[in-house]
Amino acid sequence: MNSDSPSLPASTRSLWKARALVTVSLMTGVMGSSVPTPLYPLYQAQLNLPSFTTTAIFFAYVVGVLSALLVGGRLADRVADRRRLLLPALAMVATGAILLALAQNLGMLLAGRLLAGLGTGTLTGAANAALLDLEPPQHKQRAALFGTAAFTLGSILGPILSGVALQAGFHPTVAPFLVIVSIVLAVGHGLWRLPLRRTAAPAPAPHSPQAVHASARALPARRVTQLMLLCCITLSIVWGVGSSLMAMGPSLGEKLLGIHDYALSGYASSLLAACAGTAQFLSQRTSSTSAFRYGNMVFASGLACAIASLLVTQAWLMGVAVLITGLGFGAAFIGAAGIVNQIAPPQRRGLMVSLFYIAGYIGNAWPMLLGFITDHAGPMAAAMTLLLTAIAASAGFVALSRRLLPIRS
Repeated sequence: MNSDSPSLPASTRSLWKARALVTVSLMTGVMGSSVPTPLYPLYQAQLNLPSFTTTAIFFAYVVGVLSALLVGGRLADRVADRRRLLLPALAMVATGAILLALAQNLGMLLAGRLLAGLGTGTLTGAANAALLDLEPPQHKQRAALFGTAAFTLGSILGPILSGVALQAGFHPTVAPFLVIVSIVLAVGHGLWRLPLRRTAAPAPAPHSPQAVHASARALPARRVTQLMLLCCITLSIVWGVGSSLMAMGPSLGEKLLGIHDYALSGYASSLLAACAGTAQFLSQRTSSTSAFRYGNMVFASGLACAIASLLVTQAWLMGVAVLITGLGFGAAFIGAAGIVNQIAPPQRRGLMVSLFYIAGYIGNAWPMLLGFITDHAGPMAAAMTLLLTAIAASAGFVALSRRLLPIRS
């Protein structure tokens, strides 16, 4: 990588190539983190591992992600060329995938997941900051679209990749990771040849459209902090509901709705992710504030539909609820990400984006709380606690957004 690389590519074609490479790099990191999920029972059987090791392996990944987000966010704001973080992060993702493909014991599994977490966490801060660098001030919403789409696609494609290998019986603990390594090598080669250096943009003329746009978003520090907290808590809630559906959906579906086909319950998480991606695409021309507000409204409506499904014990109604919830999930996600992109000062983009996603990963702790409630009060109490809490939170987010942000911000 040349230290004297030119500034960000100026041509439209080069800009779109850069956006594509950065987006795919983030998607690949998320794919690498989600590929092992269907394989844990296979590892457990092949390596004679006790049941608690699944939690330990997941914990190693979370430690890696959170550590990288905490450190990588600050580093992303200190490097002029984002590739100095993106390329090492991709190398960690590839090394983690190789370790998992060769894993013969628990130590290799833990090391592989730790490296995958470190790579994904570093990519999250650096890639989202790079996407922001590649967009003009009036198109920051587009950076949010690419960032959230990368997460959604990675979450969908990872389990599909390992699931296909499992169903085909084609080296399921090796082949999916080799695919990840291959994509990493291709993306890394493209990034190596493409400069991603930040430059200090010249100050716009006082009455230019860029100046008017920038001044409209010049918010007091206290308001920035309030909006950042609002977006972080929102992401924690929506990710918490999503992770709870993936972790506990099959068991709760069996106990509360009589759905004995675990595959059918598993498809619910894929439906949620697919609807979220659809909503993100449809929201690309909507203001971040509107997407955030309407996303939370739709999200709460879907959860209310889920409550109705549980009360009348109708599985088909739960399918409708998942569809509506997924659409709200995607719109609220891209709206919150867009708000963070717009309020983040250039010198703190990496840090604020990293903190935003840290809040999301913290939301992944919801299934543990639900498991505790299920053991002590039953599955219905756990489901109602999750749904009613999320509905109340979403209503509060809408009310706060009306006070903190005008509709056209």
